[in-house]
Formats: sequence, structure tokens, C-alpha cells
Amino acid sequence: MNKQYIFIAILIFFTTFTMYSQEYIVKGNVKNKQNEVLAGVNITNNKNSVGTQTDLNGEFTITFNQVDAYEFIFSYLGYKTNIISVNVSDTTETLSIILEASNLSLDEIVITSRSNDKISEMPSSVTILQKEAVTKLTQNAYTLADVIDKIPGITLSTQGNRTRGMNMRGRNMLILIDGIPQSTPLFKTNREINTIDASAIEKIEVVRGATAIYGNGAEGGVVNFITKKPNTTKSFESITTLGSTGSLVNTEHTIGSSISQEFNGSKNKFSYLVNGSYESTGILRGPKSEIQSPDNGVGETQRYNVFTKLKYDFNKNNSIGFFYNYFSSNQSTNLSRVNGVYGESPATGIFTEPNSLQADQGTRFNHNAQLTFNSKNIFKNTDLSFNLYSNNFETVYAYYPWWGDDAVGGTNPGGQSRIQSSKKGARLNLITSFNFSDVISGNLVYGADLMQDKTKQTLLDGRTYLTPMNMVNFAPFMQGKLAFNDFIFKIGARIEKINIGIDNYTILDFNNGSNGGLQVTGKDLDYSALTFNTGLRYNKIKTFSPFVSFSQSFSVAELGRQIRVTDDPNLLLKFAPEAIIVNNYEIGAHSQIFANTSLQAVYFISTSKLGSTWSINPNTQFLEVTRAAERVNGFEVQFDTRLSDSFDFGISYQIFEGKADGNDDGDTSDDEDVYINTRRINPSVLRTYLDYDLSKKLNIRLSTVFTGSRDRFEPNDTGAYAYGEGPVNSFNYSNLFASYTYNENIKFQLGITNVFNQDFYFTRSQWASRGNTYEKANGARFNLSAQIKL
Repeated sequence: MNKQYIFIAILIFFTTFTMYSQEYIVKGNVKNKQNEVLAGVNITNNKNSVGTQTDLNGEFTITFNQVDAYEFIFSYLGYKTNIISVNVSDTTETLSIILEASNLSLDEIVITSRSNDKISEMPSSVTILQKEAVTKLTQNAYTLADVIDKIPGITLSTQGNRTRGMNMRGRNMLILIDGIPQSTPLFKTNREINTIDASAIEKIEVVRGATAIYGNGAEGGVVNFITKKPNTTKSFESITTLGSTGSLVNTEHTIGSSISQEFNGSKNKFSYLVNGSYESTGILRGPKSEIQSPDNGVGETQRYNVFTKLKYDFNKNNSIGFFYNYFSSNQSTNLSRVNGVYGESPATGIFTEPNSLQADQGTRFNHNAQLTFNSKNIFKNTDLSFNLYSNNFETVYAYYPWWGDDAVGGTNPGGQSRIQSSKKGARLNLITSFNFSDVISGNLVYGADLMQDKTKQTLLDGRTYLTPMNMVNFAPFMQGKLAFNDFIFKIGARIEKINIGIDNYTILDFNNGSNGGLQVTGKDLDYSALTFNTGLRYNKIKTFSPFVSFSQSFSVAELGRQIRVTDDPNLLLKFAPEAIIVNNYEIGAHSQIFANTSLQAVYFISTSKLGSTWSINPNTQFLEVTRAAERVNGFEVQFDTRLSDSFDFGISYQIFEGKADGNDDGDTSDDEDVYINTRRINPSVLRTYLDYDLSKKLNIRLSTVFTGSRDRFEPNDTGAYAYGEGPVNSFNYSNLFASYTYNENIKFQLGITNVFNQDFYFTRSQWASRGNTYEKANGARFNLSAQIKL
């Protein structure tokens, strides 16, 4: 009997041991909504410390030793956290997880900061549009300007190729592509935003408020288009996208097409990405089927973009990379403009015989190239990045009769202006990290920028309107960050040294009057400035993380507009131009109210002793720069929430106001001071979106823009308004986006712009107060595309 009891006891022990030592497996893969695998996703659960990360193929396996109900938490930088409930049992659980890009994540890295800080470490307003958001917005966009104008702080675009009046917080914004300046501070082209195709963009970073991080021109902030990276999880990947566009009001002459082809992958230490795209558009129609004016438009336009990025990793710490992008956008049209009547009827287009005197308008080319060397831990706790870059740009504007010289004895009845800019530069960036204790850490960022910018304006017939200007800019900088417990303190400075060489030149003859033929003596102009920034952020409480900051920017006030027309041959000899130093004061807070709900609000004041507002010269009728002390202040708020696993909602609001010193006393609060014109200070904007997953395969998004009105100025004795001072009435419009994922390799997308076919005039059409630019917004338009991955 005793032996039987012993045998039964041993049997029970081994049975129990086997039960409790059995392994239960949960495995699967993680991708984003573009069906791209995500490597390095963190996976944890709510019951124990068992967790893992996805491998290079986006796959994972977790082993448990008991049956239970678990909540698996999938978290990844730049994506919304996804929580999945799973009953772990005898069978192997296989999961297919989709992560969605977050609208605002405090853990996202900001490359534009030059120190690769997280948003939660920056005492300033930052927005990052990840690739998924860029894709959705692009489907409803005519140009990249229509993508970034959904970001708080940036004024609305005009659905055209020219972005005059588009700014950030009432001031100029510096446009970058992978850190390469696209803006031409010596003469603003109003086309620097639309200089790369969205097919080459990985994400868009926007840092609002004056900054000296990248130097000349960032009075209102910085927009940095970050290009795509190769897929390091595959040796070869092919992505083909085919598209078609057209009017939903009347399709006649409006149908366009597009194609984009991308190859990318990696092999051993080498990775590559090659992308080419082409798009051709038809004419554009207004809400009542009227043909839109062709001036500075995007109808009947051919766009080309060629992009490549190569990288070689010598070892885990050292790498070299090369990037090149070519972009061209030219409008070839048989339409002629029919001037509108301001306040009464819109400017439109009409088919005519081709004008033999008129060449295609648009951006002839924009070449960007960059060679980058990165080295981690090059010396004690210090990382190095060194860049050599170049940018060559040419854009051509519309044909106008006032560019003619036949009224003053010439042979040209009209002409077309073009701006040509060439930049070459180098950037040295070092980051030294330190860690004094568990509660005190930080880093020091330091280095220097060197850039040469040659800019000129000529007419296509060979005449020179703006003499070549040669700018050399050298700027050493230093930026420090100190994290103490939950406080983050930043302080930095940048020294600007600029020399602009201008040779002797001759003022151009043109039809509506100038001192043509006047010889102006050239001169070298020197600028220098020390700009400073500091900020403090407190991150103890997620529901309320406040920050306060002061920052300065440095810029040259469009020198070209000040010197191309003059009646003084000694203008430059008397010229002692001062740079614009903008002081930006900002106070705000970020609140992570719930796990999937965030609120960000900020109030700012932006001041400058010298501004750069345009006004009309009554003698020549051309725009010139006026200088006066200025103050711009405003408020921005952004709210995003995930109402359910499949339903997102967001809303943002911005309102600005600005005044200039009207009595030259250095103050901007007197009764004699004047409002800054509406070209710079646009009406308030309210933006909303609803994003809903009808199923795992079908997603729709409806976004709406509501604007306020602005009427700050009086007409003259004839009832006409000065340029930039026309009253602006409110309007609203909505865009619809839908995507359907057929399988992991095929996806369809549809965008409908102005889905309700609202009939209105954009802000620029109203404030410009001119018949030739009094254009309506485009009517309802579709953009259908199919993407195939191999």
C-alpha cells in the first residue's frame, strides 16, 4: 500500500509540474497603416515583466507559463500606443498589429533642434507630421503649401504655385530640406515651399517662434522637410504609385495623371533609396465650372522629381551618406487671364492662341545635394555630424506688360521675371552629453555654419532687373540643455557675420516708370549680430507640463527690393541697413489629459525694432520694403483625442494681431500706430478633423477649415484699398480623404478637395485688392491613387 501511495504522489507531482512548466506562445507582427513593418516596437503586458521588441521583420514571439487574460501594450516612437486584450491558452496566439502615427507625441525626436531632443524636452511650440499624416494631407493638396497650412501658426495657402502672404505667426519662415536652406532671404521668391515632391518626404518638422538655430530668415519659425530613409529590413523593395486628378464640377480639360516609382533596401553595410515621380495636371475650375486664371497657378503643369539617398555604415559608430533631389514644376498653358473686378467678379482664364512672347512659368529647377559624415563617440561622450551641401534654384514668373521697355525707347512690349539663387554651405555640429548624477544630466551642442548665397533677378530676354548679390554668412553657435529632476533648462547663442557684395549696377528701364539707365555705385555691406535664446520646461505632471521661453532671430530685410529701384546713384554709399532682430516671448503648456488625449496651448509676443512690411511706391507702383518697429502677438491651441479604438478627433485654433510704429517713436501702443497689413496678419483660423476606421481595411478622414474676418483699413478717396489692406470676409471649406487596403501589397487612396464645392475667395484674393488676383478657390476636385508594393 505504501508503494502505491508513493507512486500516486509522484504521478501527481510530475503532472502538476508538467502543467505549470507548459509554455504558451503569443507571436505576430507589427506594421503601420502603410503596411510597412516596424522594427523595435516595445511590447509589454499588464500582468508581469515579460516583454520583447519586434525584430527587423517586425515580428515578435513571447512565451508564458500559465493560462491567463492579458493586455498587451504596443508602443513605438511617433506612433499611438495600441493595447490588445488576449486570452492566452493552449493554442498559439498569432496577432497582426497595426500602429497609427500619432498626431502629437512628446517622445518624438526633433531633428531640427540640432541636438535631437524629444518634444518633451523643448521649451517651445513644435509640430511633427509623420509620413502617414503627410500622405493623407497630400491627397487633398495641390502643393506642399497646402500640406503645411494645416499646422497651427501657419497661415492658409492659396492652392497656387506662389505663396505670397503665407507665413508663420505673421513673419517669414525659413524653409529647409534636410537642413538645407530653400529660402532666399536677399529676395523672397514666394515659391520656396513648393520645391520638392511629397513622394520624397518622410516627415515634416515645424518649430514655431523666432529661432537662430539655422540662421538668416527664421523670424517666425522653421519648416524642415525630412526626406525618406531606406528600408533597412529588406534587401529590395519596390513601391509604385499611380494617380489621376480632375474636377468634379466639370471634367472637361481637367483630367491629370501621376506616377511615382521607388526602389529601396539594404545589403550588409550599404542602404539605398531611389525615387522618381511625374505629375501632369489639367486646367482648374471654380465652384461654378469657371476656368481659373492661369497666373501663378498649378493647372496645366508638369512636375518632375528625382530623389536618391545612399548610406554606408563603416561600423556601428561611423557612417557616410549622400542625398540628392531634383524638382521641376512648369506651367505650359494656352489660357490667358481675364482680369476680375475687385469685390465684384473673379479673374478667370480663357483659351487663346499661344503667346509667342510668353515662356512657361514655374520653377525651372531646384537641385539639392548633401554629403554627410556622422560619427558617434568621436571623443568622450561626443557625437559629430559634418555636412557639405549645395542648392541651385531658378523660378520664372508670369508675363506682364509692365516689364516692357518700349515706352522708353526699347523693343520689348512686356517680359517675364526670374529669380536665380545658388547656395553652397558647410555645417559642423557636435553634441557632448554629460550625466552628473541620477537627477542631473544634459548636453552641449556647438559648431558653426558657413554659407555662400548668390541671388539675382533677370528678365528672360536678358535684361538685369536686380544686380547679382553675393552673400557670405559665417555663424558659430552653442546650445546647452540641463535636466534637473523634472525641470529642463536650455540656453544658447549664435553669432552672425554676414558680408554682401554688390558691384556697380544700372537701374532697369520699364514701362510704368523708373529711373532707367541710372548708374548706382556698388558697395560691400556688413552685418553682424549676437542672438540669444533661453527656455524652461517642467515635466513633473503629465496633465500640465508648462514652458516659457525667450528666443531671437536674425534676418536681412529683403535687400533686393530696397536696391533694385532708386533715383539715387549713391544709394549704397549712404546705405547702412540694419538687420531685423526679432524677440519672441512664449508661454505655453502641454497636457496629456488621458492616455490618448492631448492639449497644447501657447501665447506669444513677437517684437522687432525694425520690421519689413511691403508698401506700394506711388511713382512706380511696385512693392518696396518699409521699416518700422513692430509687435505681433497671438494665441494657438491644439487638441487631439482618440475617442475609441477607431475614431480620432482634433481641433486647433489660432488668432494673431500686429501693429507697426506709426509715429517713429519706437513704441507700438500709441493711438498713432498702425495695424500691420493683412498680407502678413491673416484672420483667425479654426481647423478640425474626424478620422474614422470603418474597418481594418477602410479609413476615412473629414477635415474642415473655418476662417474669421479682418477689416482694419479704410479705402482711399477713390474707394480703392492699398495693396494688402483689403477687407477679408470669413469662409469655410472641407476636404475628404479615404483609403482602402486591399491586401499587404495593394492600397487605394481617394482625396476630394472642397468636397462640398464651397464658393469663396481665398484670403490673398481679398486682401490684395486687385482685379488681376481676385481669384476664387477651386471647386470640388478628386485625387485618386493606387499603390503597389513588391
